[in-house]
Amino acid sequence: MKIGIMGGTLDPVHRGHVDIALKVMKEMALDRVMLLPAGDPPHKGKTTPKLDRMRMAQIAASEHPGFFASDMEISREGTTYTVDTLTQLTQAQPEVEWVYIVGADTLDVLDSWRSFVKVAGMCTFAAVGRPGNDAARIRHRADELARQYGAKIVIMDFDGPDISSTEIRRCVAEGLSVNHLVPDGVAAYIKEQGLYLCAYNEDKIIEKLRKHISKHRLEHTMGVAFTAKRLAERFGVDPARAYLAGLLHDCAKGMEYKDMCKLVKDSVPDADASEMESRAVLHAPAGMVVARNKYGVRDPQILSAIRRHTLGGPDMTPMEALIYVADFIEPGRKPFPGLEKARKAAEEDIYAALRICAELSSEYVSQQGLPVHPRTQAMLDTIQ
Repeated sequence: MKIGIMGGTLDPVHRGHVDIALKVMKEMALDRVMLLPAGDPPHKGKTTPKLDRMRMAQIAASEHPGFFASDMEISREGTTYTVDTLTQLTQAQPEVEWVYIVGADTLDVLDSWRSFVKVAGMCTFAAVGRPGNDAARIRHRADELARQYGAKIVIMDFDGPDISSTEIRRCVAEGLSVNHLVPDGVAAYIKEQGLYLCAYNEDKIIEKLRKHISKHRLEHTMGVAFTAKRLAERFGVDPARAYLAGLLHDCAKGMEYKDMCKLVKDSVPDADASEMESRAVLHAPAGMVVARNKYGVRDPQILSAIRRHTLGGPDMTPMEALIYVADFIEPGRKPFPGLEKARKAAEEDIYAALRICAELSSEYVSQQGLPVHPRTQAMLDTIQ
């Protein structure tokens, strides 16, 4: 039996991985292909949690006969080395001929792998080149590895799409579709789990927030995040994006006022004088910048929802509306006149709730002897 191994971080597994594996499967008459997400590979930095990468590999494998996913490496403690994986595989299944699939450019560093002589004795390498690769140089390098280490290398060309996991993560972070880049089930999983929207997972975000905002503010933040997610599910907005926007809507609240002013002056050209005069308002544009620069958020929907969660603005999007409303009605809010009316409206119509919240906010501002901000008035004027 011949089994191919498509290893790596698979962060995420994409159509390029699958197409290459299918090509090797056909040309080398493989019986099966193993998708093998790495645990903590020695040559990579931060990766998506192991279980998410494993689940995506399982989903991708389920779409192709003969494919399967293995948790052999992600379940191993410590740094993952190919020599350990192949040793375990050959001991468990000595009758199998293992074919390790790599990009042709990997041949340049293959002999830097730990215990490469042993690795070379346990598998055949399928080195897949792309258009534009120097075929003569690749062949020379393969011959060199064969002479020096006894490596068995089969070179083949692949003219399919050149897809990068880095590019996929960037697209997701910026709110762009990746349906053409990853298997259908993987695209759905990425969306459902909110992967790649931020530089940190939820636990890390909360850990960072805990260092920068008060306990009371964090409790409010969690209330907003969960309310935003619930409203998103009700009104057809992406729940993962809404939850993240809720988590980060007050991320700048703990900043010193002077630091907030400088940050907004330097980074938010449309901030006006009245925003700069009010700490209670200024944390919204500051939060947008902090979310982008400190938490790695690139999605314009999330950033604009953070930016507009205090004053609002004309033509509020559903995402912006529900973050504004969630901030107003979250369960931890102390009772005040109109709160229950807003909460009830939010169960039926997000824009009706937005109008109620904006009217109550404007009424409070007027009672303080202050003018209603033009952006809030524009929001009221454009709510249908």
